[in-house]
Amino acid sequence: MATIDKAAIAWTIAIVAFGAGIAAVGDDLQSSTSEVKAPTAATVTPPKAEMKEEPTKAMMAGYERLTSQQDPGVGHESHQLAIILAPSDKVYSGTLKYDASEPIQLVTLHGPLSPGEDKGQAIWTPDGETKFALTFVDEKKSKGEWKFSGNALAVHTMKTTPFIVDYKVDVTEKAMSESVKTGTMGSMQDPGVGHESHQLAIILPPSENTYSGILSYSASEPIQLVSLKGPLAEGMTAEKTWTPDGETIFELTFVDPKNAMGSWEFSGNALAVHTLNTNEFTVSYSVSATSTAPEKVTVTTPKVEETPKAMGPKTVNVSMPQGSGIPGCEETNECYIPASVSINVGDTV
Repeated sequence: MATIDKAAIAWTIAIVAFGAGIAAVGDDLQSSTSEVKAPTAATVTPPKAEMKEEPTKAMMAGYERLTSQQDPGVGHESHQLAIILAPSDKVYSGTLKYDASEPIQLVTLHGPLSPGEDKGQAIWTPDGETKFALTFVDEKKSKGEWKFSGNALAVHTMKTTPFIVDYKVDVTEKAMSESVKTGTMGSMQDPGVGHESHQLAIILPPSENTYSGILSYSASEPIQLVSLKGPLAEGMTAEKTWTPDGETIFELTFVDPKNAMGSWEFSGNALAVHTLNTNEFTVSYSVSATSTAPEKVTVTTPKVEETPKAMGPKTVNVSMPQGSGIPGCEETNECYIPASVSINVGDTV
């Protein structure tokens, strides 16, 4: 009985509490309702659209003009590129003159490379499969000229905003030959006497012809540029020389640009790139050169007139033909036979 009473009391208390709760909620709702105000319309200001400044510059008279686009190379998506000469299976060579709206970098490509030829040199690829060796020159200026050789030509920035470039290119496009070619090679031990601890990659081997042209290169490490002239004639000397055997001697032109990418205008009977290291390097290159045969020298021996040998005294017979006494023979030189004669001292007539 006590348990039931306690339960009843608890239930009654719960009901009362529940009723009191409802009443309290009603009072709160009434109080809240009396204070509700109409919402004020909020003013929304749309964000300002970001305006990209279009590049501007005065047009150079006699030049062509390009506006850059996003670089299509893998890993270069945040860069800008203006393609002047599209990739070709021939070799371009010449001089680029440029005037841009901002400082630009100069680009020429070599290739495409064969599988496995990308060994540390700078690479550009549009898809990760077709790969070109990249010569990338940053002269940090917007105006200038550049001598180049390669399978494509472009200018570039490392920015996302477009640029304008006015350009003029004096270019030849030549098919591959012994002196016009694109390639990739590994170095070997320098065969020169005194150069045994160096590495050498011979691009144009020694020839009696004289090469003259432009080399653009991309190597796996900084290299030096080498041109040979000769062999030197016996008795001739030069400030710097290179010899494979101590007897056949060439004059050596040795240029250290302290870079792994660049271009070089050269002349000589051989062309190579070189390091002072013992470890092998890889170089990709394009070279376009003329090959001129040496002039043939014709030696003419002057004729020496022989002095008549002195002869001893001689006897000369002079006759008077019949009728020589008649006037008029002197007009025909028939008075004497012979009509004239040379007499030396001691001769007898």
